[in-house]
Amino acid sequence: MKQIIVGVGGIVIKDNRVLLVRHTYGQFKGKWIIPGGHVEAGENIDDAVLREIKEETSIETHVKNIVSIRSILLPDGNSEIYIVFLLDYVSGRPTPDGIENDATAFFDIDKVIDDENVVYLSRYLIKKVLTHNYNKLSPDPFYPFSNFNYKLFC
Repeated sequence: MKQIIVGVGGIVIKDNRVLLVRHTYGQFKGKWIIPGGHVEAGENIDDAVLREIKEETSIETHVKNIVSIRSILLPDGNSEIYIVFLLDYVSGRPTPDGIENDATAFFDIDKVIDDENVVYLSRYLIKKVLTHNYNKLSPDPFYPFSNFNYKLFC
């Protein structure tokens, strides 16, 4: 049975430095990437990105807006949707989870965008944020259905 996989990532900037994690598995093993993961059943996308950032880095954040949405039809017929958020740093010290990543730190944002050790998509989106060259989708207080956990970004 074909699946739709929904993932989230978070760009966290603090004092002109961006939060990255070093992956321990898959095609990006040993590379630096923005933190993130999969949306779990019963979870909104914004709650998922806050949870993933906290789990992977011990950093508390707040959703600012959506930076991008990527959609891929995989060779196996599954679909993958990846939503990247810009997040405000709230508190915490970068600490790797020791499972999905073995290191996490804030890096000088100007150096990251040209660093080949950082995954290309992460560099591309960080540059978009740095140059303010993206359409911002922000949380909107519009809630027409009080009996649902309804969230709108526009």
